[in-house]
Amino acid sequence: MKSTATSSPSDLVLVGHVLDAQGIRGLVKIKPYSKEPLALFSAPLVWLSKPPALADLARPMVVKTAKEHSGQILLGLEDINDRDQALAIKGMAVYVSRADFPEEEDDSFYWVDLIGLSVINEQGQTLGLVVDLMDNGAQSILCVRLEGQKEDRLIPFIESVIKSVNKDANDPERQIVVDWQLDW
Repeated sequence: MKSTATSSPSDLVLVGHVLDAQGIRGLVKIKPYSKEPLALFSAPLVWLSKPPALADLARPMVVKTAKEHSGQILLGLEDINDRDQALAIKGMAVYVSRADFPEEEDDSFYWVDLIGLSVINEQGQTLGLVVDLMDNGAQSILCVRLEGQKEDRLIPFIESVIKSVNKDANDPERQIVVDWQLDW
């Protein structure tokens, strides 16, 4: 399999894993970790590694085709031309460079960009850092942890609670401002 670079970019994001081969022409079925896996449709390269390998050990693969099929993504990858080659990468973790993600629409965010942001309330009190996000079906939920605490504070990521989001990496005021109290 061709490798187009010697090291992985530093901005790789885990977006899914190779579930299986599809057909006899080398298509691979990807189980995406997002309901809207737009990055898999726009990326010219995906990076593959065997779990639990880290992203920095992943190898690049050129994407020839990408399409949705029954909740999974079918990828055609350069140098994967038959079912046996596709089966050889079954189970591998799939990464995409964050730089290859499509631009977000107004008032929408990629979860990966929110992780690590400081969360404060409108009174200026620090609630913690975003350590994870989850989806309960009705909305996304920020999992916020205050340093030294074991329990996460769960804050709904909805318009009535989220007052502003500044994810600009060049701004020292990177944070999420919420209408949420310390004792909630």
